[in-house]
This record gives sequence, structure tokens and C-alpha cells, in this order.
Amino acid sequence: MDDDDAVRRLLADVSIEVTPRETSALDETATVLPAGTRVYVTDLPNLELQQTLDAAARVREHGLRPVVHLAVRSIPDPAALDRTLGRLVDAGVADLLLVAGSRAPAGSIENTLQVLESEALARRPFASIGVAGHPEGNPGVDEGAVDDALARKDKLAREGGLPLHVVTQFVFAADPVLGWERRMRDAGITLPVRVGLPGLTSPARLLKFGLSCGVGPSLAVLRKQSGSVLKLATQTYRPTETLRGLARAVAADPGNLISAVHLFPFGAVVPTARWAASGQKDGLGEDAARS
Repeated sequence: MDDDDAVRRLLADVSIEVTPRETSALDETATVLPAGTRVYVTDLPNLELQQTLDAAARVREHGLRPVVHLAVRSIPDPAALDRTLGRLVDAGVADLLLVAGSRAPAGSIENTLQVLESEALARRPFASIGVAGHPEGNPGVDEGAVDDALARKDKLAREGGLPLHVVTQFVFAADPVLGWERRMRDAGITLPVRVGLPGLTSPARLLKFGLSCGVGPSLAVLRKQSGSVLKLATQTYRPTETLRGLARAVAADPGNLISAVHLFPFGAVVPTARWAASGQKDGLGEDAARS
């Protein structure tokens, strides 16, 4: 398998995310990405759940598959969790991404394991449930605790039949995530992994988000690639080389847990969708990389 074939294979089930305020971008996004592409709808602070549900409905209207983020620390107690999950199901949401969220807990729910182990979730047959992966660490959280939590989620999936997958924080280089994947696999974890990649936005914007999200070793790669402050302000970042590195590794190792990539556009939804669609068709040759 050559590099372009490996890239096409990894992009075949690409996913992308939008905020509830960016749904106008779906008009064009739906014309370039295949029908049924997963579109993750982010949970923004200060937005009501209904706004997220309305955004998910728009994703569905465009022939795409909505995956709703749920920041569990915003849910105060099991009764509220039951009501929230009920509203999601009633609105036709079949796919979730559970994250703790950066805000302080509103009540007794502090982490996603509490939701995964809850009776409220067990009663509802979601088609897929994503959980967060942190190849370069989670700010303020001990690495051992992060690894242990993922191992417990993997056990829930295997023993309880939960349809879990991992979506990682975004990375700027392949090596850190490949090392993390190997470590997780050696620990017995079998969950499929979607690797987060930044979309086609400015390196300066990515540096800002990378520092706030705790992205570690691969952030140095972005700095090296970006060069001067002037270039940071004027160029557009493309995750082409990171994707190539991931695709080569997955093609060479059939046991690799990485199954797809997930794109964080940071506002550049349409250009990022076009880039992914070009890669699905052309394998990110030089012309596709400049799309």
C-alpha cells in the first residue's frame, strides 16, 4: 500500500466538528463530504441544550450524522442526567461524545465514568459513545489517573457491551500519538481511536489552543514548522504531514487501534472539509495539500 492509499484509507471515515453557532457552514460542507459523515456538535458554555439539539437537527437535515458533545460536569445529579439523556434520545440523537468539561462540577457528577456506569445511560441504546484520549497529557491530571480511567472505560466496553471509541485531543505530530497508542495497546486496551488533528487555520491560533489544551511534545513541531512570528500570522496550517505519518504507521501495523481521524476546524469548517474531501479522493498529493 503506497502513502496515498494509506491516507485515503485513514480518511475514509473522517469526522469533523462544528459549534452550534457554525451550522451555516453545513450548507457547503455537506456538498464536499460524503453523506453520513460524522459531525460532532460541541457543547459550548452559556448555550442551552436545545440550541445544541437544534444544531444536531440541522446536521441531520444535511444528510450528515450528528454526534453531540456532552460536558458532564454541567449536569448536577443523576436525575438531571436522566432528563438530559432522555431529551437527546427524544430528539433523535444516537451518537454521543462524553467529556468532563473544563468548568467546575455543577453537583455530584465529576467525570465521564460516572455517566458510563449510570442506570440512565444503560437504559438508552446509543449507537456510539466517544470518550476523550490524551496522548500528550491532560492539564492538571496525573498521567497514571488518566491511563487508569481509560482502562476502566475499556473494561466497561468489553464487559458491558458499551459501544465506546476514543477521540484524542488534537496533535501536531504523529510520533507522540503513535507512542501513546502503543502504550495503551500494551496495557490491553482495545478501544478504536479517532486521532484529533487541527483544521486549516492559522498556526498562531493553533499555538494559542495548543498551550491551553496541554498539547506537549508535538507543539514544538508546530513551532519549528511555523518559523517566524510574521509567518505565523499569514500562513495556513495543514495537518498533512501528521496525517501521512499516522497513515503509514497504521498501514504497517494491522493491530493499530487508530481507525480514523477527527478534525478540529477552529472556525475554518469549510476549508477543512474541502481538505479532507481532497484527501479522500487523491490521498493528499501536492495538489490536494494546497486545496
